[in-house]
Amino acid sequence: MKVLFGWELGGGQGHIQRLVVLARELEIYGFEPVFALKSYNIKATSFPWQIVFAPRLPFTGRSESYTFADILETFGFGNSNLLKSHILAWQAIIKEVKPSLIITDHAPGLVLAAKNIVPTIVTGDAFTVPPPVEIFPNLRIPAPLESQHRQEQVSKTVKQILQYSAPLGQILNGDTSFIFGIPELDPYQHLRTLNQYLSVHVTPIPNNLYKSDGHAWAYLYDDYPHRSLVLNTLKPQCDFQPLTKVLAGKSLAIHHGSSTTAITCLLAGIPQLLLPKHLEHQLNTVSLSGLGVAKTINNPTWEILVAKRAQAYLLAENALLQAEKLAHWNQNFISVFVKTCLKFLK
Repeated sequence: MKVLFGWELGGGQGHIQRLVVLARELEIYGFEPVFALKSYNIKATSFPWQIVFAPRLPFTGRSESYTFADILETFGFGNSNLLKSHILAWQAIIKEVKPSLIITDHAPGLVLAAKNIVPTIVTGDAFTVPPPVEIFPNLRIPAPLESQHRQEQVSKTVKQILQYSAPLGQILNGDTSFIFGIPELDPYQHLRTLNQYLSVHVTPIPNNLYKSDGHAWAYLYDDYPHRSLVLNTLKPQCDFQPLTKVLAGKSLAIHHGSSTTAITCLLAGIPQLLLPKHLEHQLNTVSLSGLGVAKTINNPTWEILVAKRAQAYLLAENALLQAEKLAHWNQNFISVFVKTCLKFLK
């Protein structure tokens, strides 16, 4: 039996790396993974599986989003013609692949296309899996009235096309959903159930990675405009390997604030210096700063980088303390996900 893995929104390596881990687990049970991804720029892992090309979403060019519905509207989910075309493109892939199960990571179009056709499990970090409600909470404040109108338009369009009247968030959660994250870094924590959280896919994380006199390590996007300034000023190591390997012996992690990296560092007790690039990063920086494990830089200069690095090093003791407090999440929950898959595949 085939399992179709899909990803269509967002950037970075997190979406791919999560799906690869899940594919390997299901292969053990004899299932055949097939991937439909927006990008196959895969780092530090083998990828032997069949691929098909995921349908492309249109981008309106609007940069500011205030809710999850805003993000969807940016990619045409409020336009009936565009969304119908996109759903039909995904359904053509479903017809070609003939999967027994679909697993998505930030692929809302595939979730809609699979409705009442193939069982679908929605995964992703806390930012990319919306809460199962009709009106999504604001992620930026204050939100303009236009954001509310976009929410209404997206909901109306989705329900008209699917001929389905459940809350929009419930529709986008497929047949069931899991969050590769922890409640402490979830802006929708109050709208979730605890059994949805699976921590991060790289757990368990060794508890001896932090080293006070070790090097700093950085992961910054190639298109980050201040990348050269940060690397030339702070001179961190920049290897891209499994996180539990690159973080070994490190005293500081410098990154944008993506969930997998942030949570891994949090559970490892390594202080963090954050340079947020997207809304998800900004939300995580607020949570990590509140926990006292990170310092944030929005507009780096040489002086600010040096000063904030020094401040981040002073967070080491509290970072180790928080890792102890959150030790429950430093275990592998993939078996929970696999059991759910097997129920659908019986």
